[in-house]
Amino acid sequence: MPNTSRILLIDDVPMFRELGQIFLSRSGPVDLADSGSSAFQCADEHPPAIVIADMHLPDITVEELCNRFKTHPNWGNPRIVLLARSDAPEDHAEAVRAGADDVLFKPLERDELVASVRRLTDFDAPRGLPRAEINRPVEITTRGQQIQGIVRNVSRGGLYVDTHMQMTPAEEVSLQFSLDENGTVVAPTARVVWSEAGEDGVDHTGLRFLKIDAQTIEKLDHYISENYPCVRSLPA
Repeated sequence: MPNTSRILLIDDVPMFRELGQIFLSRSGPVDLADSGSSAFQCADEHPPAIVIADMHLPDITVEELCNRFKTHPNWGNPRIVLLARSDAPEDHAEAVRAGADDVLFKPLERDELVASVRRLTDFDAPRGLPRAEINRPVEITTRGQQIQGIVRNVSRGGLYVDTHMQMTPAEEVSLQFSLDENGTVVAPTARVVWSEAGEDGVDHTGLRFLKIDAQTIEKLDHYISENYPCVRSLPA
């Protein structure tokens, strides 16, 4: 079984490995690898509690990386944080589809990285991301049609919406909504995590963001910091 705080950082750029090690030095023992193959060798010797990996390693895809770590019988199913390019929303979507527990953008910020590690490893089950109430209209495009709904709360990882059409888990949709009265519009795509029909005829749905870039995440973080806390949470 892995040490509850052991960290494996995988990046083929030495500067990022060194910087990440400095950021994480107080969070637990940090092992370094520069490729998928070296990471697997390291995990054989020191099974990690959490894996932090660049998405564009030279010898492996993120799907293969996540699958190997999540299914290996001796590595204890570690949490996985993938590092995406800040200007590539498709990176974020690929990471979520691959099974990442969290997605962060480069260049890394120390507080954000440490907070992700603590959220995923300090408790018996991962803690949810901070959320804030919003109660704003949202336009959802799915199944070749546009439907209207209300965003009830939002985090940097996803949102909770009410609609009059029940969506199915794993369904992928396009979203467009404003964060405030000033018209700060965001338009990510998202995947349905769960959906349930309410007794009032309104369907309640939790979604996790797919295609989203660092600039939009920054807008969400700003909104949440100004409006946190929120009592409802989304299991995504």
